[in-house]
Amino acid sequence: MRVPDEVRQCVVFVGIPKPSSDGQVSISFVGTAFFVGIPSSKEGVSHVYVVTARHVANKLDNKQFLLRINTKEGSSALIKGDGVRWFTHPTDNSVDVAVIPYAPSLEIYEFKFVHTEMFLSDALIQQNKIGVGDEVFITGLFAHVSGSKKNLPIVRLGNIEAYLIEARSIGGLSGSPAFVRETVPVGLGRFHLLGLMHGHWDIPLDKKNDLLMSEEFFGKVNMGIAIVVPAKKILEVLNHPELIELRRKTDERLS
Repeated sequence: MRVPDEVRQCVVFVGIPKPSSDGQVSISFVGTAFFVGIPSSKEGVSHVYVVTARHVANKLDNKQFLLRINTKEGSSALIKGDGVRWFTHPTDNSVDVAVIPYAPSLEIYEFKFVHTEMFLSDALIQQNKIGVGDEVFITGLFAHVSGSKKNLPIVRLGNIEAYLIEARSIGGLSGSPAFVRETVPVGLGRFHLLGLMHGHWDIPLDKKNDLLMSEEFFGKVNMGIAIVVPAKKILEVLNHPELIELRRKTDERLS
């Protein structure tokens, strides 16, 4: 499956500052984030947000953090965040999603954002018969090979198993967007935002049957199954009452 270039351009790498021997500041990566755009009432304008996993944002809480984003000149830049409030789900603390309003300069940085129109809804699942076996792709940080001069997002492919996907989650992919492509008889189907990568799925030891390897003997093993937070849960966070009010005030100023 050929993955559109725009998909890799919607992600940024997230980390905390790490002083280097030459006195410069580098980044210690903790995960992936991606940009989402919500249409404004003003034509041609979008409200842009940085979206990541809540457990990634928790590592950045009360700390100065960095976003590494590619530039149009072919390198990358570190954008500082300090004292920023991460918005989480207004009513459900179990939802592993955190967002902040932020839009980098389109003139300086090479990035795209995922429109909320691309979010997979229950209606789209029924309408397009999306389900078990459909192809999924995740794009984000491969912590061991992140790129020395610019972000080089890795792409991993898999298949839907409900909101478990048959794709191995590796270090750094937490917070990455997961997309699903419609299955069509001929050609390539449209793709939608399936959700956000939470991480790999661990089977509790007391739930494993005799056919599975013993964790006590072999140690903890990534079974190659990952958990995805549904896109509709991301939308619920983006529709936090305070964020809705911020969008309303911004639209008023634009008008």
